[in-house]
Amino acid sequence: MSSDDRVQYEVLPFARSEEQAAQLAHPVRLTITCSPKHGPERSVEFARRLCALGHCLTVHIAARMVRDREHLDSLLDGMADAGVDDLFLIGGDADPVGEFSSAVQLLGLIAVHPRRPQTIGIAGYPEGHPKIEPETLDEALREKSTAADYVTTQMCFDPAPLRRWTVRQRESGITLPVLVGMPGKVARKRLLEMSARVGVGPSVTFLRKQRGVRALFSKSTADRLFDEFAPALADPQLNIVGFHYFTFNDLVETWKWHHEKIAATGTRAHWEGLEPARSYVHPQQKTTT
Repeated sequence: MSSDDRVQYEVLPFARSEEQAAQLAHPVRLTITCSPKHGPERSVEFARRLCALGHCLTVHIAARMVRDREHLDSLLDGMADAGVDDLFLIGGDADPVGEFSSAVQLLGLIAVHPRRPQTIGIAGYPEGHPKIEPETLDEALREKSTAADYVTTQMCFDPAPLRRWTVRQRESGITLPVLVGMPGKVARKRLLEMSARVGVGPSVTFLRKQRGVRALFSKSTADRLFDEFAPALADPQLNIVGFHYFTFNDLVETWKWHHEKIAATGTRAHWEGLEPARSYVHPQQKTTT
């Protein structure tokens, strides 16, 4: 079993992602974001092409970009026909194009759909959301957790809120497996630009207080998060099952960094002795055809 069974690599639905995916030494889990400009159809089409290269695929779907149930049927049909086995559902920040305005509204329909993927993921926000109150986020997570299979967190640079958030969810009774969202091996300028877009203000503030803004751009950011949470993979109470790397299409460099990190820390045997991150299936899930 490869250490890649515990991680997934997020890429954007552009030609560069396909080019880089073709360069990897062996298949991995790739997740395709939902582009506000091109819509979910673009993500499904790219997933089909990356599946053809042998990779396992997760497709991001933003509820606000789904027009109606017929549109949902078309997206799930496309995913199933391509061989996509996982869907990551978010609400999205764009204005709704149809009848859905939140992931809560759409999740129930996907969960019972005859062509639903094997697993469904939802988002977690250890550092909050710039447009949603914390209480609303907590309530939505509790509701979605009854139909989802795992949680992937937003990208953070500070390990402390990630750990506090995970512990708090366990204390509240939410037991879904967690994939920790963290930056991959990304160019310094690119990381700063994308961090501002996805709203990681609290983490940026933390880094400035610790060692100045240059810390944001250093490899040690990813190293720190890896070192903090790699041991937690063996803690059944936390139920952290792996890492979600935000590559911003620096896929090859992130993949290389991950394997170098595993080798440098001497944790390869530990990682390869664990179950794959997607060995779980929600207990309410029905067998589908």
